[in-house]
Amino acid sequence: MFLQKISLLMSLLSPLAWFIWFTYAVILPLCTFLGWLALPFVFFALVIADVFVIIQLLKVTYSEDDEYETFLTTREALKTIFPEASNKDIKKYDKQLDKVKDFEPVLIISPNHNWINQHTLQNYQMVMNAFAIDSLQQNNRRDGNSLLIFHFSTMTELYTVRQNVRTLHPNAYFNPVAQPKQEPIGAAWIFYKVGASKCDFGEDDNFFIC
Repeated sequence: MFLQKISLLMSLLSPLAWFIWFTYAVILPLCTFLGWLALPFVFFALVIADVFVIIQLLKVTYSEDDEYETFLTTREALKTIFPEASNKDIKKYDKQLDKVKDFEPVLIISPNHNWINQHTLQNYQMVMNAFAIDSLQQNNRRDGNSLLIFHFSTMTELYTVRQNVRTLHPNAYFNPVAQPKQEPIGAAWIFYKVGASKCDFGEDDNFFIC
């Protein structure tokens, strides 16, 4: 029973805490009482401690992987959002998303080339620039100059900017039942990071509906 309680206590300690406890509870007393004779025991104890720390770290790593195993990686999500993007571009976008904290909303807009053909690339970039700078101080941007990936602090901020851009650039939004048929400026994806390299994301079909 006593050994079971000790084992339970050890399992609750972090690897660093366990190593510190082991040092003060075992290694230092051995050195104090046995002097140089304790060196073989100390070496053996350190090996055991290192092995235990590695096991604990592996447990933490795999438990995090299991927690997020149903989510895609950021790179996989980007390939879904930008199926025609090159590996170089995907790597660049992935690097930009690395700076985002867990569960902070990111708006990713994949362009609609039909809209661009109708309204010109310059007008498209003007709208994307509005998403990048709206409600921010001068010279600040939320897109890392990508004109594709927009990082927000909250969902409230994201949809406030959406409303502001809609007011400034109504032609970027469309009426799905209008005749002749109207085109949205692009597809809007809401993206979150979860864990070290996983994410959750989905397309907001109503984002560009006026």
